Amino acid sequence: MGNNKLSLEGQIQQMKAQNIGFNIVKEPEAIEYLSNHTYYFRLKYYAENYEKTRLPGVGTRYKKLEFAYLKELSLLDLYFRRVMFNLVQDVEHYAKIKLLKALAKNKKEDGYQIVEEYLARHKWFDKELSKHQTKYAKGLIEKYKGNLAVWNIIEIQTFSQFIDLYELYFDKYDQKHIPAHLLDVVKNLRNSIAHNNCIMFNLHQTPAVAETDIAVDIALEMGMEADMVRELMLVPFIRDLTITLYVFDNVVSSREEKYFQLEELNKLTSQRFNRHIDFFADNPVVLPVLQFSEKLVKAFYERAEKNYWVY
Repeated sequence: MGNNKLSLEGQIQQMKAQNIGFNIVKEPEAIEYLSNHTYYFRLKYYAENYEKTRLPGVGTRYKKLEFAYLKELSLLDLYFRRVMFNLVQDVEHYAKIKLLKALAKNKKEDGYQIVEEYLARHKWFDKELSKHQTKYAKGLIEKYKGNLAVWNIIEIQTFSQFIDLYELYFDKYDQKHIPAHLLDVVKNLRNSIAHNNCIMFNLHQTPAVAETDIAVDIALEMGMEADMVRELMLVPFIRDLTITLYVFDNVVSSREEKYFQLEELNKLTSQRFNRHIDFFADNPVVLPVLQFSEKLVKAFYERAEKNYWVY
């Protein structure tokens, strides 16, 4: 059997029993927030960023944790996802432009041959097409199925499927491109945002992965402090942000779009991230992530700003 269902008041009492304070956000305000803006399980997720102890017969008790801190993290996560969604959407859009531009210049490729190779390697794709039920894709599929060119198929592929085609084309013709495994990082972030997953729920360091060294090199190239870089690239949030910004910077060909999107992100990290930065002054997990994010985004933004005003 699972735990008993808790009323809003019961949720507050459970948090108080776990040593979560209501000294900044009072209990009535917390109840209103849980009732109209989020829900207990999701908000409690952010407590992973805080030190805790488990005592026999007592349960989990957090150290120096206020309800206000959880609320602030949930809001920062929300605002971050809203802004970043536009950036990751741009990566998908401009990666398609990059592929079509390369294709147009390539006299060895007619746009159909590479699709035939893709379909030969991905025999399941025909079955995938039959699952498309939206009116936006259905007509295009019915019209071009059996005679798909690159400019057709990219309109009905998922981002993951497009990355496979992108990699196939650029590897076949040995042309310079952003590696597919970096696009996969952007895709995974995009999917998490699209599914409204929490992004900042766990800002602890984790073991290094294949992209860690790449992220370190990117951050160092952008002028970040070396001692901070190697430590913070073990935080998945920071590593994914770094790689996404790098891919965005190298794939998006519009100076105007690049400047606009990075300006919005810079406003978030330089202003809204700092509104209640004092909440995290004693948190060695959250504070460095917020501060590093601000510096990293600012570096990319300032480069985009400089390029934007060059005529």
